[in-house]
Amino acid sequence: VRLRIGRYVIRQCPHCLLAWTCGIEMEPGAFYDKAYFVGTDANAPKGYDDYFSLATAMERTHAQRLRRLRRLVPAARTLLDVGCGPGFFVRAASDAGLDARGLEVSAFAAQYGRDRLGQDVVTGPIDAASLAQAGGPFDLITLWDAIEHLPAPDEALQLLAARLRPDGILALSTGDIGSLAARACGRRWHLFNLPEHLWFFTVPSLSHVLRRAGLDVVRVEREIGWYTLQYLFDRLLHSLGRAPIRLPAAVFNRLAVPVSLFDIVTVYARKSVPREGSALPS
Repeated sequence: VRLRIGRYVIRQCPHCLLAWTCGIEMEPGAFYDKAYFVGTDANAPKGYDDYFSLATAMERTHAQRLRRLRRLVPAARTLLDVGCGPGFFVRAASDAGLDARGLEVSAFAAQYGRDRLGQDVVTGPIDAASLAQAGGPFDLITLWDAIEHLPAPDEALQLLAARLRPDGILALSTGDIGSLAARACGRRWHLFNLPEHLWFFTVPSLSHVLRRAGLDVVRVEREIGWYTLQYLFDRLLHSLGRAPIRLPAAVFNRLAVPVSLFDIVTVYARKSVPREGSALPS
């Protein structure tokens, strides 16, 4: 046992340092509803007060990620963004000339992506049926801040790897529980978002689960992300156990600043090209 946070227990492997939240029972399709994205339920707060206010700030993060993906796969034409939320990265990839689609378990967010952003977003979990509807194979598959939410990330990565073209790239970002910030903050680490965060990875544990899915890590980064001042203030209050305070939206929801505590890791992994006569990874 590494930590006890409220009624939740977080256990950690002493070897690879992978950690997980014990005793979580929830149905993702129901949990990630409208209230998760816009904080409509004051009696049971969860997720974001206003996810959509982050859209402008996220454009810069999306642009730098797309530049990296283009450098790794210059001829890429197709992209699947898994756990795409309302579809802002899908829209950015489409605007950049890619045939981009999204997969999202939240019916509310997926509908927003289709109706408000005009993007091709499939509603559903990461399973054979949803992926068949999404199509493929894809040159690029992305999971931005998504893998920590998945009930079975190893099974999900194997399904996604099967939808990736040989020599394609799967990219993901997630919190690094082995980082200095995570160790220094203890239970007040800003990524201990419970109950939605089920897993807390380290670079070795991510490399291991990707390798088991037939993917070879080619690049690891500590990205600088762009956030609104309101979001950063909310995260600070959350880490201190304080309730959110609304600041003047005209300034604090529009002004974006670059921030990194070096506790979010971005990993790019390439699907191996099978050699003639070689066996697939088990």
